[in-house]
Amino acid sequence: MDSRQFVAVSADEFESFVDKRDDMHFQQTKNFGELQTALGHQAYYFAVKNQDKIVAAILVTLAKIKFGYLAEAHGNPYFSEDHMTNQMLISGAKKVLKKQGVLTLVVHSNVVQATYDDNWEKTAELNQDLDKDYQALGFTPSKLSDFEKGFNYNYSKTLTGYENFGKVEKSYKKNGLQTIKKARKLGIQVYEARFEELADFKKVVDEAGERRNFSTRDLAYYEAVYQAYGDRVKFILAKLNFNSELMANQIELDNIQAEIKQAQEQNKHKSLDTLRQRVSRLVKFQTDLTEFVRIYGDQDVILSAAQFFVMPNEVIYMFSGMYDEFREFSAPFMIQDYMLKYAYAHQIEHYQFMGVNAPDNPDQGVLKFKQNFKGYIWQSSGNYELVIKPILKKITELLKVILKR
Repeated sequence: MDSRQFVAVSADEFESFVDKRDDMHFQQTKNFGELQTALGHQAYYFAVKNQDKIVAAILVTLAKIKFGYLAEAHGNPYFSEDHMTNQMLISGAKKVLKKQGVLTLVVHSNVVQATYDDNWEKTAELNQDLDKDYQALGFTPSKLSDFEKGFNYNYSKTLTGYENFGKVEKSYKKNGLQTIKKARKLGIQVYEARFEELADFKKVVDEAGERRNFSTRDLAYYEAVYQAYGDRVKFILAKLNFNSELMANQIELDNIQAEIKQAQEQNKHKSLDTLRQRVSRLVKFQTDLTEFVRIYGDQDVILSAAQFFVMPNEVIYMFSGMYDEFREFSAPFMIQDYMLKYAYAHQIEHYQFMGVNAPDNPDQGVLKFKQNFKGYIWQSSGNYELVIKPILKKITELLKVILKR
């Protein structure tokens, strides 16, 4: 006798099941369900149980659209290796969603399908049966949104196999490590933002969004994320006191001037050339710092910011920004190094730098920044759509065509 049954489970029961898995996806968690509820959407936790034990599960959220609802599963469902179990999960979800007025269920699968080295040479193909598996469950491939196209290709680094974090840093590209070492000499402080500082985080991201032409979220979203994810989300800020840095730079200048005087007395001409080059750089930096002190005075100033989700199996780099006028301080490098160190210390295997542009896109600036940390490129699977109400779906599509005329 088949003891499997489709059920709607509580958020806590879903969480208990997910927390035991190695393939936890940050958008297939109770945290994400609570976030979506806070944003005004409905969250449903569906599962198949076998002898009272969950063997497959999916988190589905509902958003209101014309003539009904759109149901979405962000991240691949926790499918079983057994096809009949998966069929029971999807067919059971379909029945419930139909009663709720859902027109379509879209799964944003986000599964690795290919990996590439830094020269875009393919190194592996993975999960090649994904299309076939979804089609067997009644799904068809669906288009990516403009936002999702930014995450069709991603960048990641695996943190296993290193004896210590020093070895992780040595694996960075030479330019990346040199930039971090240079930035460390400054008084930049990298720290986790408090809830009250989320408005400061938003300002940085908004400035970058306006400059680089990408959409950003409102403050209510960041606050909802902070509250829903708790310890599983980090908003990281990098700040600097320009007045303190100005004084430190002056001390270094004075020390080098003393070295120059000593080198002159000892006729060390080669040393003089090197020291004078250092003085030239420091004098220019002193001029820049003086101007920043004139503007900002003696206070800590935020240079850069970034948001990360922290799961047991991976750290996911999400929204970020940097004030363009502070580019020379390389604060984004410091933030990434800070979080890589955090991930390594907590034995988190994967560090997801996330979206990069496709290889045919001439703008590869984001990829080049992420390549400083020496990882690999991977291509994500697309979306899959299951029509819940075929007739109403066709009517809405026809109306869209008519309204566009």
